[in-house]
Amino acid sequence: MLEYDFKENIGYSVAMAYRALRKALNAELAHYGTTFSQWQVLSCLAMEGEISQVKLAELIGVEGPTMVRILDRMEKKGWIRRKVSPRDRRQKLISPTKKVEDVWKKMTECAHGVRGEAVKAISTKDVANLQKILKKIRENLNG
Repeated sequence: MLEYDFKENIGYSVAMAYRALRKALNAELAHYGTTFSQWQVLSCLAMEGEISQVKLAELIGVEGPTMVRILDRMEKKGWIRRKVSPRDRRQKLISPTKKVEDVWKKMTECAHGVRGEAVKAISTKDVANLQKILKKIRENLNG
């Protein structure tokens, strides 16, 4: 039989929490005709500014073809713009458009609501401590 210490495994706990957050946010975003994947793209653009398509896929953790499909849908909606990099014609740079700003406001409201639900009955101190711990885990694993 397959055995593993799932109940004591921090990776499993983090993954299950992530899945629950993603599912809840995806359900809320659906009311506005958008998806968690599109939220991730816009979140990266909000944090990083204009970014290459390859770097965006890496940050989100998807393969190139998956990234292309997500961006195609967003480009059709007029939410993002793709342009050829002046330094490397093979590279596409992604940036948000003005048209996405109203949708982005709704998306961030959804995210705040889900985040509030996720941390209800958890002290501000515990949430801050969790964020520090998760940051340290990322640092440990990213070198």
